Amino acid sequence: MCIFDNVERDDQGPRPYAEPDFSYLNRSARDGVQAIREAIESWFLRYPEGHGVELRGRLRSDDNDQHRSAFFELFLHELLLRLGCSVEVHPLIAGNPRHPDFRAGSRNGTVFYLEATLASDETREESAAKARMNQVYDALNRLDSPDFFLGMKLRGAPATPPSARRIRQFLSRRLAHLDFDEVARQFHVGGFDAVPQWQYQHEGWTIDFYPIPKSDAARGRGGVRPIGVLFEQGKFLTTRDAIRDAIVEKSGCYGGLDQPYVIAANVLSDHVDRTDAMEALFGSETIRYTIAAGVSQEPQEGRAHNGAWFGPAGIQNTRVSAALIFPNLSQSSICHTAPCLYHNPWATRPYDGELDRLNRAVPGNANTMDFSDGESVHSVFDLPEDWPGG
Repeated sequence: MCIFDNVERDDQGPRPYAEPDFSYLNRSARDGVQAIREAIESWFLRYPEGHGVELRGRLRSDDNDQHRSAFFELFLHELLLRLGCSVEVHPLIAGNPRHPDFRAGSRNGTVFYLEATLASDETREESAAKARMNQVYDALNRLDSPDFFLGMKLRGAPATPPSARRIRQFLSRRLAHLDFDEVARQFHVGGFDAVPQWQYQHEGWTIDFYPIPKSDAARGRGGVRPIGVLFEQGKFLTTRDAIRDAIVEKSGCYGGLDQPYVIAANVLSDHVDRTDAMEALFGSETIRYTIAAGVSQEPQEGRAHNGAWFGPAGIQNTRVSAALIFPNLSQSSICHTAPCLYHNPWATRPYDGELDRLNRAVPGNANTMDFSDGESVHSVFDLPEDWPGG
């Protein structure tokens, strides 16, 4: 039973914006994508046959959330095996109809449960709007524009599906009236701000288009996508909240387990760092000071009571032994991701096992967390640092 279809592949092109993850992996002939397919197939061969049908179905799903969730579970299973753990998939828990993703045995004899989850700072509404926008981008990349690339400055998001046909007609009419030499001169003198700009609006979405002259070598070439530059509107990132909510949601799923319980979170955000993880687990950083007549007090650093492990009532979710945080793991970023295992200082059952070979943060003196570097993912998986290549 294979994950990917056994077919001839010849498409070396880039992935369209709106194409589902699996669809692109299944059809692309690029060397890097072929390397990813081979890795996933080899991992799947080591996944228990009795659970493979369900996992395969989700891996092949056109729903990216389903696909990414299944990929993360397969990746974690392979990670545990490569760290030398024995692994049981979806173990039975007495008195609980739900099953954790894995029960693993470490070389030191300890046993622990590992649960996988995705954390995203993108709301359902934002995800739906992004899907509508991606459909438009793909339609624009089918536009015939032999002389110009398209620059796009974006504001807002479409509340309803825009008409890609109308937007293409809108652009075609304007591009047809441009004098290439004049626009090239304007661009050379004043850059993006000096060339013509055309605004298109639809249901809360505003796009400012502008032409970017192609080089002499690129003019008239076929197969070149017209979209050259996308400037998206900035947004307030809620990565900290996404991590916290994902950890809290999984914290009480299985009641009081008889062994340490670790939650692995793949954080699907463009920006994930140590501060995000620490604030998600222990609370937002704060500055506190006292105002009193005649009294001068230095500001004191602290944390708000809004973390997964330290909330409004204080210490909470002590059933969670540790959180293994992956920053935006994908098939192509395996060798570039740097996960960190955060130990819960108040865990009912502290964790001690093979996951400590990765980067980790452990409780130190003076109520601090001590960070130490561990083995890289590419070394654990025995892959070159530049994998999967082109």
